[in-house]
Amino acid sequence: MDFSRFDHDEFPGSKVSNKPKVSVCLITYKHENYIEKCLDSILEQQTSFDFEIVVGEDHSPDNTAKILEAYAQKHPEKIRAFIRPKNISAKFNFLHTFFACKGDYIVHIEGDDYFCDPNKLQTQVEFLEQNPSYSACFHNAIMQYEDEIAVENHNINPPNQKAIIHSEDFLQEKETWFMATASVMMRRKFVETLPEWFLKSKSGDIPLYVILAEQGPIGYIDKVMTVYRRHLEGMSFTDSNHQLIFLQNRVFMYSKIGEYTKGKYKPLINSILGDYYLMYLDTHELKNNWIKKFCFFLKAFILLPKGSNKKLKEVFKSSLLTNFLKKILKIYLIFRR
Repeated sequence: MDFSRFDHDEFPGSKVSNKPKVSVCLITYKHENYIEKCLDSILEQQTSFDFEIVVGEDHSPDNTAKILEAYAQKHPEKIRAFIRPKNISAKFNFLHTFFACKGDYIVHIEGDDYFCDPNKLQTQVEFLEQNPSYSACFHNAIMQYEDEIAVENHNINPPNQKAIIHSEDFLQEKETWFMATASVMMRRKFVETLPEWFLKSKSGDIPLYVILAEQGPIGYIDKVMTVYRRHLEGMSFTDSNHQLIFLQNRVFMYSKIGEYTKGKYKPLINSILGDYYLMYLDTHELKNNWIKKFCFFLKAFILLPKGSNKKLKEVFKSSLLTNFLKKILKIYLIFRR
């Protein structure tokens, strides 16, 4: 997929090194209240090497672009800013910005998050250079809640966080999340080209991390160096588990991961897919379509392991049998009139 058509969006005047050690890929949209904190935290990084900040600003309706322009003019030796004249979608904005990165290592951060340790980039580069077989590394992060969300701030990773991560760790439990996006530093050589299915996937992090882990283990650094914000306008603060399109995207993603890993994790992926097919039954879009529900139930029945009989039985009773009996009763009452 060719993203070069978006190259002309680059803000003029950049004097960034052609061979930076690290690229910070910053994705921003409607972040006028957060983007300065994010940029400052990156610019304050203390390193023994050159790094660049490659920003993709997706035509925000607020003042994000103006703030970014001011920073790009003030720090031309660090910032390459792509300011879109029109919205190109979150996926395309990310992919173009990501592939525009030139560093040996890439860190991806959203414009409402920020670094909280000035030695973050230096620490991660040193870790990866000391561990040449590793494809990436990540560290602990603070989950910071805002907008009166009644949850206390906390660290994302527990004290006993596993130190070495492999592909199967992303598949052990469905949607187990233990890597804050901005905490990950990856080797660019492993992601210079990405499979076509990844470019089509609506979900980015999990398939990207599996692709990396297939090239080498991912290491953990037990240190808090990033803050991950959760707020009402945040890009990740949505609960779509009961929307059919969300579930369809997840099924596509895990199916493609199964193909990409050549069946190595077939039992794990089948179990994940089976669970998602059961979730189809609770979607609003299939509320009154019990025939389709039954078809998805059969798919789940085929994919889930034998130990899932109790779960299958409960779902059958609550989502299928009840609806079927209601339909029969309705038909019976019509004919009885």
